[in-house]
Amino acid sequence: MRTISILFIFLISLSCGKENKLFLQTDGNHTLDSCIMENDFTVFCYIDSTDCTLCSMKWLDYWGFRNDDLKKLKTGVALIVHNSNEEIVNKEISRLHMKFPVVFDKSSAIKQNNPLILNQYSVFTVNKEKEVIWLGAPINNEETWNLFYKTLQRHSISK
Repeated sequence: MRTISILFIFLISLSCGKENKLFLQTDGNHTLDSCIMENDFTVFCYIDSTDCTLCSMKWLDYWGFRNDDLKKLKTGVALIVHNSNEEIVNKEISRLHMKFPVVFDKSSAIKQNNPLILNQYSVFTVNKEKEVIWLGAPINNEETWNLFYKTLQRHSISK
């Protein structure tokens, strides 16, 4: 497992370049730029309407359990939802008592302009420069969370 973690960090560090910048274009109440500017880091959770939207949102309450850690890291969470039915999404967010900004990607602009990121990973973390610094959700286990935490700390120090 340690070898896989080291390999993952190595691959992430190699891939940090201009091609990993997030292309920001969308419609909706929030813009991705406003989500990023509020924090040093932003975890984006992309929810695609081709899947069951409500099923895809069930695990989001996990981020609430990590709220204290996220605040220490100056990290926010934002949702990008590819679904034209805002009412369903807003009801689920309300039911889960989440206060995340939501960007509706109704025109699929974000998905079309970031195919590598959003076809392989539904969760990714960016810094203020819109560079992707973490791919995937660090919620599988404590070891993954600790690696995520240390990665964000390292990026905070190197600013």
